[in-house]
Amino acid sequence: MANRHINETKVSAANEQHQIKCAKAWWKEIKTQLRNDQARVYILDLCIAEAFKVLARKYYNNEAIFANPGSYSHAKNALAKDLTLSAREAKKSIRSIKYHDIQTNRDIIISVDRFFEKSCKERKKYGATSIVDLLILATAKYLVDFYGLPEDRLFIVTQDNALYKLAKSYADLPMVFNPAEPRDAADKVFRNA
Repeated sequence: MANRHINETKVSAANEQHQIKCAKAWWKEIKTQLRNDQARVYILDLCIAEAFKVLARKYYNNEAIFANPGSYSHAKNALAKDLTLSAREAKKSIRSIKYHDIQTNRDIIISVDRFFEKSCKERKKYGATSIVDLLILATAKYLVDFYGLPEDRLFIVTQDNALYKLAKSYADLPMVFNPAEPRDAADKVFRNA
């Protein structure tokens, strides 16, 4: 989410520039689907905090991503605007909520154990995953099991390679995409959308 609000031309590392460009291509498609009422974004509350942390780190580590405090503030406000629902919109009798923040709860936390075991046992195969990464997998499973979201209509999108590999190893999780992977590039995934 944070990559949408970072100017890739200000980033010096080529790999990071590529990731940002790929993320923006995906978000362009997602925004179109949101506008056409064809999609919803479900995001774990901890991931929202992570997105703001990424922006803050880019600013306070003097990475020259943001030219001044105003451009940093603009990026934060744009991210916040994506995620919030105005009081005016909330009061409408018919409203379309595009972004749904998922609160971490007991059921999600308990189910992390299943993913943690495999992650630890096969760390060499999948790489190191953080608890937040595992919570993303548990949340996807939670949305399918508790809310009945169809697996074929729910997708995990991440640019974290360890999470990507681990998620792909589970048959009972929704499809996972990494926008930076050539096979998962926006122009390939959304070609028939």
